[in-house]
Amino acid sequence: MNGTLQQLLKRWLGAGIVVGACLLLSGAGTAPSGGIAGALLRGRTIIIDPGHGGYDPGAKGRVAQEDQVNLAMSLALKQWFEEAGARVLLTWDRPGAIPSHRKYRVQQRTTWINQTGGNVLIDIHCNSADPGSHGPQTFYWDGKGSYHLAHDVQEELQYFTKTRRKVTRIDQYVLRQAQMPAINVEVGFITNRKEEQLLINPAYQRKLTWYIFLGTERWFLKGRWPEKLLQAPPPTHLLIRD
Repeated sequence: MNGTLQQLLKRWLGAGIVVGACLLLSGAGTAPSGGIAGALLRGRTIIIDPGHGGYDPGAKGRVAQEDQVNLAMSLALKQWFEEAGARVLLTWDRPGAIPSHRKYRVQQRTTWINQTGGNVLIDIHCNSADPGSHGPQTFYWDGKGSYHLAHDVQEELQYFTKTRRKVTRIDQYVLRQAQMPAINVEVGFITNRKEEQLLINPAYQRKLTWYIFLGTERWFLKGRWPEKLLQAPPPTHLLIRD
């Protein structure tokens, strides 16, 4: 196993995801980029929505606009899912795709999302608040699928960033209208000077989206398990954290 594969195994073992780890060892190889190759998510369609765009660029930091960060994070996340065999669709996928004089209206965006037949929706945003606020946070609107997906993703983000923001229920139009499990990942605070510098760093974007991917993969794998296994506590000797 390469380092990336070992990390994935440790993360799953650390969360008690024993079956997922076994599936990885038995069915996945190593991609040239250092990611995951194979078919862990073959047959799955992931919808990624980079928030804002056009004349609605979202929040602004000292040097960055939110929609730019959202798009960069979404493209990095797309690579991880594709390396795991998933089909990935973005609501927009390049700078200028939404003209600066036009707003990509959320009603139109959600209509398209629901027509894709996607298995899951991940909305990507940046947070904004006072300069001292920091850390990613995952939101959901309703439904068990969205609830558990949000918790799996947030656990991974907490582990990566060593922050402790909690999963929160939010009445957001895209999440409320989506006809599939849907979450909004606020990847960090663009109004925090230090965190903004991380959010515009391609290496950090790739690392952070790796953990969004891990949480989503955990959720998909658990969806294949019997309820009895989900309710059973994992063996204590497998609770490993690096």
